[in-house]
Amino acid sequence: MSGTKSENENIRGFAGLIASGLLPLNEIQKFREEFANTNLKILLNAVNLNFAALIIIENGILRVKSIPNKPKENLKKKNLGWDALLAMDSQTYLALAMNRLSMGKLALKVLTGKVKVRGPRKLRVLKQILTLLNEND
Repeated sequence: MSGTKSENENIRGFAGLIASGLLPLNEIQKFREEFANTNLKILLNAVNLNFAALIIIENGILRVKSIPNKPKENLKKKNLGWDALLAMDSQTYLALAMNRLSMGKLALKVLTGKVKVRGPRKLRVLKQILTLLNEND
């Protein structure tokens, strides 16, 4: 089964934080059913930290990998094969997680280049995942 203990022990930094929040989804039957036919990679990069988080959803199983931020080639789409990217500083991620950042302020940060988004339609899956996670708390 994917997401073995030894694989999860190598998760570091920001990716570890993301993993601790998302890996419980693997225990939720509704998640496994809704994402049974999904193969998707989402890269979350906290630009001011040392590791990015690559969220991998394969056939109803969610895994998270740590990816070193430096050199920048580590994060390239051709190297990782990600479908969506969300890059911002850790304070902005924290504000989003705590619902202290309105959609208008987030849009302004995207327009000014402080937040980078690639594959916005694929990022909707992340919103679905977070909603499902909150429903089961």
